[in-house]
Amino acid sequence: MLDFHELASDGEDLEQMVRELALALGYRARWSGRGADGGRDLLLEEPGDALLGAKTRNWVVSCKHMAHAKGGAGRSVNGEDLGSAGGIVDAVAQHDADGFLLVCSTQPSSALVSRLEAIERGKGVHTHVWDGVELERMLTTPRGWAVAQRFLPVSAEASGWKIFATSEPNRFIGITQGFYLRIANRHGSALGFQLGSVTERLDRAASIELPVGHEIRPRGVFYDDKNGGFSWYFDYLYGPRGWRHEEIEPPMEESTLLQRLGDGGVTFEDGQFDHFEIVFRRVYRGSDTYDADHYGYYEHVPSYV
Repeated sequence: MLDFHELASDGEDLEQMVRELALALGYRARWSGRGADGGRDLLLEEPGDALLGAKTRNWVVSCKHMAHAKGGAGRSVNGEDLGSAGGIVDAVAQHDADGFLLVCSTQPSSALVSRLEAIERGKGVHTHVWDGVELERMLTTPRGWAVAQRFLPVSAEASGWKIFATSEPNRFIGITQGFYLRIANRHGSALGFQLGSVTERLDRAASIELPVGHEIRPRGVFYDDKNGGFSWYFDYLYGPRGWRHEEIEPPMEESTLLQRLGDGGVTFEDGQFDHFEIVFRRVYRGSDTYDADHYGYYEHVPSYV
């Protein structure tokens, strides 16, 4: 879990993080010039859907960091934190924007949510909220994770993940629990891939009891963010641990292993289906060329992962 208390209480870290996150997710983000009060607004351009003419929308972004309030317990963002409803409408008009986006490290109060909805209905100004839960969800995606590591280094490190981008916008390399994993999703959507879901599945695989000299190594995972399903590519390695070619137990039956992994069914709270493809390999760990993550072991992973 990411800890927003790592961000400075004055809110500037949150603003900077939101700007970097927006850029990572494919939005255009910029600061307005400073006004008479010394303040500046964060402006975000949302790219339009190509199927609907690629018409963009512009948002005025207001960041409110209340995680440090009440002695660190945090509190909801309320109407007083944003000022009058007219101020919101005026800010949108000033920047010739289409909507108002509230980003907060906690959550908005129910009264504030109702007020934003009333502005949308009555003034024709789009309103939206990224609360702490949504913010964490976006940060814990391959595109957002580099931003989390930069601004929330302690809690990001505690999660056990390191994510590296590749030349393709929907492909990443993840390192966690000693595994080197290719990660990809179908459409390149940063919101479509959740590291928490991947971690949950890796934990399940690691919990399977295997004979001595046997191990399961994940090689890649593809998330179908349209239909909702994970395709996993694993190696099952088994063989003697030294130079002596001692007898070793045969590998687990593939059908048994697939059942324990949860192949073909919904076995997690996120309701996504899982499909596992497993390659069984007898290895010789005493060889000077042996490596549990040798590049040759990734050749069976499809090219789109």
